[in-house]
Amino acid sequence: MKIALFSDTYEEGYGGVTVYVRELSQFLINQGHTVKVFVWESDKLTNEDRKICETFPGMKVVKEVRGKIGIAPASMFLKTKKFAPDLIHNHSQYTMGWHAVAISKILKIPLIHHHHTYLEKMTHYLPAILRKTERLAHHSMKSYTKLFFNSGNMVITPTQVMKDYLKSVGVRKTIKVVPFGIDLTRFNKKSVEKDGDFTFLYAGRFNEEKNIDLLLRYFKDFSYGKDVKLKLIGSGPEEEKIKEFIAENNLKNKIEILGWKRREELPLYYSSADCFITLSDSETFGIVILEAMACGLPVIGANAASIPELIQDKINDFLVDIEDESSVLDKMTLLYKDQNLQRTFSENSIKIAHTFDKRLIFKKLENIYFDLVRNFHG
Repeated sequence: MKIALFSDTYEEGYGGVTVYVRELSQFLINQGHTVKVFVWESDKLTNEDRKICETFPGMKVVKEVRGKIGIAPASMFLKTKKFAPDLIHNHSQYTMGWHAVAISKILKIPLIHHHHTYLEKMTHYLPAILRKTERLAHHSMKSYTKLFFNSGNMVITPTQVMKDYLKSVGVRKTIKVVPFGIDLTRFNKKSVEKDGDFTFLYAGRFNEEKNIDLLLRYFKDFSYGKDVKLKLIGSGPEEEKIKEFIAENNLKNKIEILGWKRREELPLYYSSADCFITLSDSETFGIVILEAMACGLPVIGANAASIPELIQDKINDFLVDIEDESSVLDKMTLLYKDQNLQRTFSENSIKIAHTFDKRLIFKKLENIYFDLVRNFHG
């Protein structure tokens, strides 16, 4: 089968969507399919990336976000027509996605939209006039979501809660729940030497919607008189604010920014920590949470969006109300003090993560491809 993947980014190290598209493209190629990734140009694409990528000029509209948008209908149409895919699997909710919509209709190619981004949690990127009117901003995002996801033949979303959300805003197309999967041969518990301090770990983009400001504030209050550290893997527009917070509160010995790490390095960092923590309430899934679990980490996560479907409260994690600082600190204290609890949660994290083997997950997606193409032409 020939499969076209449309995405805003393909460069390594840019969030969960890129991780997913890269992993999916390699799986499909290994299965014997022919794959092309249609993506905006980036100087961070490697020579190997360019062997399967068709790139188009793009530009940043929101300076805080590395992702791009662009308009290239003629060249994208011609390159798609030349490739002649059996199916388009779109991973963009912006202009790249609308290119996929137009091309699929003109060339009569079945189109799957993949729901990766919870737009209602991204209103801080909207123009000021919309940001000042919260109800208008949320209404705009819901209306856009409904319009966009009704424009294809099918929608894939990683969790049931996101499926329910799409249905609630008026998406009437078939919606299939297919979670993300991980490579368990890469992400597993490694034998590493720890530095003695109890270490909380966050991995992901340093964006406003990740609520890193809350995490820093809570950790500052928690850390007094304790041998604890918070390590942050990633980068993003909030990085300077993070550095300022560390300096202003004299926490340079407690909080460490590790920067972006290559995926092959991540298992060692996960394995050297004691607990993964995220207070993000905008996750449509959370690949890094699953990776950390596979490496044996207990989790403290926001009781919001899709996180409760990924982790199990009081089994391998604690779900917390991110607005209730005392509750968050209580759960951090429990894991910090109780080694038996740490061990139990660690063992359960590994067991749960093994149900998300990417070979099984992507095989399910491949079968959806075959069914859609067959029914589309049937």
